[in-house]
Amino acid sequence: MRKIVRLAYVLTLFILFDLTATIYWIANDLGHEANPIMAFFLKISPLLFVIAKLGFSAVGIWILYFFRKRFTKTIFKVLLGLNLVYISVFVYHLWGLLFLLIATN
Repeated sequence: MRKIVRLAYVLTLFILFDLTATIYWIANDLGHEANPIMAFFLKISPLLFVIAKLGFSAVGIWILYFFRKRFTKTIFKVLLGLNLVYISVFVYHLWGLLFLLIATN
């Protein structure tokens, strides 16, 4: 059970990093939002993008947390998979940052 809670916390940190990095890339006209649903919200307003990202993420994590006792193995696998996806997003942002640092030197 503790593993599930830890994975949920780690996922939350990855989501916050992705949110911050995406806003940075967009604000500096260095990138775009890859998720078409989130791009829709971003097109309307960066504030709406932040609210939507945090809202959807919070609801999703809450649902996983709520069902953690009933479907422990499944929830663990889902959280593990989501963390792996966000690790790749994290690495993608870091790759972009390294590319930016190398290109500006």
